[in-house]
Amino acid sequence: MLDRIIGHEKIVDVLRRQRENGRGVHAYLFVGPEGVGRSTVAGELLGANATKVARNSDEKTGKLKSAISVDQIRELRDVLAHTSLSGGVKTVFVEEADWLNAAAANALLKTLEEPRGDTLIILRAPTVESVPATIASRCQVIRFGFVPVETIAASLVRRGLDKEEASRLASMSNGCPGIAIRLLTDGGYRAERETAASAFHAIMAASLPRRLGLVASMLPKTEADKATALEKILDAWEEAARQKMLAGDARYVAVLDRLRESRDAMEQNVNPQLALEHIVI
Repeated sequence: MLDRIIGHEKIVDVLRRQRENGRGVHAYLFVGPEGVGRSTVAGELLGANATKVARNSDEKTGKLKSAISVDQIRELRDVLAHTSLSGGVKTVFVEEADWLNAAAANALLKTLEEPRGDTLIILRAPTVESVPATIASRCQVIRFGFVPVETIAASLVRRGLDKEEASRLASMSNGCPGIAIRLLTDGGYRAERETAASAFHAIMAASLPRRLGLVASMLPKTEADKATALEKILDAWEEAARQKMLAGDARYVAVLDRLRESRDAMEQNVNPQLALEHIVI
């Protein structure tokens, strides 16, 4: 159990001991940045047969809907009621707990308050504050922090990568093992990150009016997609700024501070364009 995890040794140890001693709670809330390892740990703990709950795609546009609906939670309750007849642990992974609408959150609350039999539910969210307080209070919160770059690099070497390339990808991951693995296995994603880094360098070399114009053109038009795009941009920009700082360009110390401020502001639903403008001004 939990042997494929990169880093998070304390979390793994706590979860392992809880399960082995039969003291595990019935609901956990995993919080932390995208790619840090929440889903991997959840998958190892829940097993391959877990029922997964996330936003559905719109049949007409193909885009993700704006929320997890109450109907999805009702379907989950029906699944749990049915599987209770067959015995065994019933496992659930709510992948986007921060996207529950009000009705869905109320319906899920009933499930958390009155778990059916031997049920294990894991909710994933970026922060505790991004889910309703009533939901968070009924879960054991597990906070995932960034993994040391050296730990990620060593893991990539064990997967057959040479040390120089492993170090480069680990550095690009910004402490998130999932991002490192994706950079290793997904050429399209790696190209996307490298393109974003190149755009960052071009923006920082431009005049202020030009910077603001370029920032405005980077974000998608639909509001629902802007937050996701912002997170990807910040990942790429943070690595690019760090490399500039390490190369001796002192002005990027301030840029990194603004990048971190923008990340913190994401938790308060900051306007993505304003967040990027704050960085480049």
